[in-house]
Amino acid sequence: MKGKIKPGTKQKNKLSLRLMLVAGVLSLSFVFTIGLMVYFNFDNLSKSRATGYGSENGGNNLNSTGDIITEFTWENESPLVATLGPDARSCGKQAHTALGGRASTKGIAPGPDGQDINLEIPGNSLFDQEGIDISIDYRRNEESGSFFTRGPGFNFGMDNGYLTISYRVENDRNAFISVKEKTEYEIPIEPTFRTYRFIYTPSTGKAEIFVNSVIVWSHKGDANKPLYWKNSGNIIIGKNMNGGGIDRPVFDNLVIRSTGSVSLFAETLLNFMLEPKDLQVKIYWSTTMNEQVDYFTIERSMNGVDFSKITTLKSNPNLSETGEYTYLDKVVESSTVVYYRLRQTFLNGKFVTHPLSAVRFKTDKGLAIETVKPHPFQQSFDLSYFLPHSGRVWIQMVDP
Repeated sequence: MKGKIKPGTKQKNKLSLRLMLVAGVLSLSFVFTIGLMVYFNFDNLSKSRATGYGSENGGNNLNSTGDIITEFTWENESPLVATLGPDARSCGKQAHTALGGRASTKGIAPGPDGQDINLEIPGNSLFDQEGIDISIDYRRNEESGSFFTRGPGFNFGMDNGYLTISYRVENDRNAFISVKEKTEYEIPIEPTFRTYRFIYTPSTGKAEIFVNSVIVWSHKGDANKPLYWKNSGNIIIGKNMNGGGIDRPVFDNLVIRSTGSVSLFAETLLNFMLEPKDLQVKIYWSTTMNEQVDYFTIERSMNGVDFSKITTLKSNPNLSETGEYTYLDKVVESSTVVYYRLRQTFLNGKFVTHPLSAVRFKTDKGLAIETVKPHPFQQSFDLSYFLPHSGRVWIQMVDP
């Protein structure tokens, strides 16, 4: 939803939001699911990074599944400079950073003559991960191209407007199995950026594609199978993508993470239980082979996709299989459903992230704004609020 604000006025950063539950001439109405937190990004009105709910600043607080390998926000003058991790080595001759990225910050644009972006990142051993999480903000104005490609076996992109994915995983014969699919999700041609994300988790063998944190495709292969792409060469971002010849940002907020490893100890979790009370959750878990575990990480999510670390606990090597670990989480968010998962990091440095569990709270809380960020803002902002029951909500912006 766009708001018309005159540039340069003293009151432009004092814009207020009022939720109107009355009929009238209003710009938009929304219907929502009972008891869920609702999250909006108002196009071209805060930088909502590809990192989802992790932080107002995005970036290195994305999803605590694994370590960030590299991150580009393209806020520097050079499109080759990474925010975190290794820089790119080259790009299209006219590719440059420019204002007009997600939420009116900078992104990477192809240049005026329709040349491809072709941002090349050295594919060193940092990227030879057994699992991968790729997230990027993209605004479509072309038919086909690649968000992320590496070697002959991995490509995440678009074919005639539809999301596509191809990747390889190791099999039991020192070879590979290929997964290649053109999904049914058609990327709209529009001025709005959306977050496109591919996650492959080797411990489960599951691959998923999300658009704005909503799953649009998945594939379940054999568990404990790593990606088959070691020494596959450099990574290309924006291969065969030129924004349809329009010189404006095409990509923003690229984040690449690891998602864990194949492990002989992946099945060591015996139980993982959640016990809600008031706005607290007591978490219980027990494992075998505690002497092989370095520490545990507990992660929480409000939407079941974007997780943030809430604590780490050292393993007790002397704990028996009948003994339990416990942790009490004081939930401050108002969502009626909260998701948790456990990550085990072993002494050899590898880690396994176990499937999520959820707990539901009863709440008497009424309609309430959760966050408006950033504050102050210039042209755009993100709004999240809690809706206790199904219905219609009208949002009206008033310049007092």
